[in-house]
Amino acid sequence: MDASTTHDPATAETKLADIARAFYEPFRTGDTSTYATILAADWIDIPLAPGQEQGPAGMTEQIAGFRHVLPDYTVTHEDVIVSGDRVAVRNTVSGTHRGAFMGYQPTGRRIEMRTMDIHQVRDGKIVTTWHLEDFAGLLAQLNAPADAPVQAAWS
Repeated sequence: MDASTTHDPATAETKLADIARAFYEPFRTGDTSTYATILAADWIDIPLAPGQEQGPAGMTEQIAGFRHVLPDYTVTHEDVIVSGDRVAVRNTVSGTHRGAFMGYQPTGRRIEMRTMDIHQVRDGKIVTTWHLEDFAGLLAQLNAPADAPVQAAWS
């Protein structure tokens, strides 16, 4: 076999992981133009946020909302695991609570939330994303006394 027909699984896994990592950049930057490259036109997000429309346009609206609430939104990928056409990503997201969220007025405090996503990738695009967020931990932080450390909500 010549090099042009050799399949390198490590390279394929790296490409899938890079596509999944790119999904999170708009949360940090606010620039959703990458979604035209990495999300399929009929991308499915499960579950949808209240009021979110299905597809890339719905995600663009979600990014704007998150960036309003947490303008300094950061995401740390704790684990990125590729298996077949799926990429599992375990994240810690954080930012300063500067906008109203889920009925809570801005606290000005740094908050953290754990998330877990599984992205299905076909032909270089994410076709489906399943996700879970630790909203219970987030709500505990939003209800915590102003001087409570961030980690107290996770214990």
